[in-house]
Amino acid sequence: MTTPSDLLARQLGADAARPLFTFYDDATGERVELSVATTANWVAKTANFLVDEHGIDVGDVIAIRLPLHWQTAVLLLAGWSAGARIGFDDGPAAVTFVSNDVTATGEVIHLSLAAMGGDFSRLVAASPDAFAAVSPSGDDVVGSAPIDLPHGARVLTMLPYDVAAGLGYGLVAPLAVDGSVVMVRNPKLAGLAERAEVERVTHTLGVDVAGVPRLDG
Repeated sequence: MTTPSDLLARQLGADAARPLFTFYDDATGERVELSVATTANWVAKTANFLVDEHGIDVGDVIAIRLPLHWQTAVLLLAGWSAGARIGFDDGPAAVTFVSNDVTATGEVIHLSLAAMGGDFSRLVAASPDAFAAVSPSGDDVVGSAPIDLPHGARVLTMLPYDVAAGLGYGLVAPLAVDGSVVMVRNPKLAGLAERAEVERVTHTLGVDVAGVPRLDG
């Protein structure tokens, strides 16, 4: 079965320089763009961090209770690379990632989601740049994802990854079709049509933009 790690590796071999994730936060004016190669580097460092610093093993649960963000996408891909299962609630987990305004029990890592990576970068900076995914997980996620996008689709999403459509259309499906994702947090709706045009968006998720097909109806 195909895993998200397989999909990312395939894209890395095909066109490592092209954009994969473009993130906007309209409350702060932040814009971050990650190429396939940059994403893969973040994923490798984070997977090594999970294994080396937190002892994550195949089948362990990692809880990710974060809003839509490029760091959330990296954590998901890193967790699957390490062979972990992903949880989105407050159930038992080997380690839980939360934003600063969320409380959790057990082994918890708070992320500020600061601009340009901030504390996330400091967290994983010392970890190696390469990770060998021996028993990656997530094949069930790929198997259930709606892989019906056209080749190279560019999806503008406002849906978090703990929603099925957000995870499927906002992460897995674009990976599967050599596509890309534009994430918008704290959106200013008045400027979305212009942004969709500038970013060459082909589909939307969680919001209507005139003339652009919406994937979640």
